[in-house]
Amino acid sequence: MTHVLTLPPLADADERLAVLERQVHADLFALRHPEKIWVPPKISPDGAHVYNVIVAGAGQAGLAVGGLLRREGVDNFLLIDKARQDREGVWHDFARMPEIRSPKHYPGPDQGLPNLTYEAWHRAAFGDASWDSIELAPLAQWTDYLVWIRKVLDLPIRNETELTGIHPHPAGLELTVRTPAGAERLVCRRLVLATGHDGTGRWWMPPYLEALPQHLRAQAADPIDFAVLRGKTVAVLGIGASAGDNAIAALEAGAESVHMFCRRDTIRRQQVYRWVMSAGFLRHCHELDDEWRWRFVTYVLETRMAMPPNTWQAVSSLPGFHLHTSANWLDAREEDGRVVAETAKGPFTADFVIACTGHDQDLTARAELAPFADRVLLWRDAYQPPAHERNERLARYPYLDRNFCFMEREKGAAPWLSRIHDFTFGPTMSFGPSGCSISTLRLTVEMLVAGVTRELLKEDVAEHWQALQAHPDYIPY
Repeated sequence: MTHVLTLPPLADADERLAVLERQVHADLFALRHPEKIWVPPKISPDGAHVYNVIVAGAGQAGLAVGGLLRREGVDNFLLIDKARQDREGVWHDFARMPEIRSPKHYPGPDQGLPNLTYEAWHRAAFGDASWDSIELAPLAQWTDYLVWIRKVLDLPIRNETELTGIHPHPAGLELTVRTPAGAERLVCRRLVLATGHDGTGRWWMPPYLEALPQHLRAQAADPIDFAVLRGKTVAVLGIGASAGDNAIAALEAGAESVHMFCRRDTIRRQQVYRWVMSAGFLRHCHELDDEWRWRFVTYVLETRMAMPPNTWQAVSSLPGFHLHTSANWLDAREEDGRVVAETAKGPFTADFVIACTGHDQDLTARAELAPFADRVLLWRDAYQPPAHERNERLARYPYLDRNFCFMEREKGAAPWLSRIHDFTFGPTMSFGPSGCSISTLRLTVEMLVAGVTRELLKEDVAEHWQALQAHPDYIPY
């Protein structure tokens, strides 16, 4: 990828980071009130251990949720992740950008602690001059920062543990997970899905591309061997950030040419996500009525984020790059081992196609959600917009309650769905940008964890009442 200029780590970086770690622990200690561990333990009828909360996903969102659960006095929780340790999250998967898109000063999984922010970590490891020299956090340094957060918070995490099934259980939920040792079951009262952009759906490409042989096409989220594209003609379908990243990767790997196809007459320059980054919208979008939520979020998702200016400058300056506007693809077929596309501007032939066409909300595409997908309330079930605002793609988003929880399509048919908190990209229609964006975590993690603790308290209200009555009249100090 394009080189990112940063200064090398300071000679005493390890010592400085150790000091910063002690400062984080001091902050957590200073902010420890209320210290009480307050969730009563539960006993499963079948003898299984019952976790209060399991968080599926230990990337940046999962780490933030786990850290805040602990600060909120919730014990007996567990994070699971299908990746091996220190390889969690999208950044080790298909992220091909050299830098994180969010501005360097945006807080992420830091729980509002200044000493746990990326800025504090970067200054400790690389120095003030390095911090002042960058505008965006380099990808490699961001991933190192997340590893450091995991170390500092020392959260209970099981790696190489993939969620494969969710079932009702007398104590709450029974999860099936895949591990290197085989299938296992875990029981919990509440589940948080922090499984990424495709956590309630799938990465999507047009059916005519999906029908092509796999060696001729890929989705942007697929593992791609760019080395085999050397000397080839590559078509990139889409004009967003991932399209730019993949075009750069192909050209830098030696592709003869990369042709990017845009259905509009020009590339978009609107940064709509920047507009929604306000405390008012992020914290209260879910409290708007359906009409306004639908209108705002539909506009954001249909307008979509423009390719970042630095990505456009990088890709458009590379030899072999070509942009085709007003060139929507209509169909594609294999012919003599190549891809022949029918576009709005006529046929085009390429050796390989990368579809940067986003993701589709489709609960049936997730093995752990498919068995009960038809019981989950979707936006199309809950709200019918005016004819000029209808959008079948967005109508497939789950319609969530105030706690980020799934709701029943038919009341009383699956009440256990309310124990599943969705912190993927799925909440976007209900809450606006939330679980899959660094720039939203400062507010939305608090909202998500509040939803978890709210329901735990309500479930145990009779036990709390008894505990209050049994509380001694006087505690000597």
